[in-house]
Amino acid sequence: MLRAIDPAALRAILKRGVDRGLWTVEQLDRPSPGWRANTRVDTRLFPNGYQGIAYRNPLRDEPSQVQDAQPATPPPDYDTTAEFPF
Repeated sequence: MLRAIDPAALRAILKRGVDRGLWTVEQLDRPSPGWRANTRVDTRLFPNGYQGIAYRNPLRDEPSQVQDAQPATPPPDYDTTAEFPF
């Protein structure tokens, strides 16, 4: 399965913004107001609060050396060398 956003490309975009002076790495350490607003949940429905994805700064993450595993292709249940009548 392919990722919706490539982490390496995201880090490159953020690094370019830091190099151009659009933001600092320290500013990226804090979640945006939009992130905080979207993770604000009603304590009556969620007594433990928001428990979804934790905010993190992609520029502080170490690039992953682990590559996604490809699913093994199961062998076909028929003879692929046989000729079909159609």
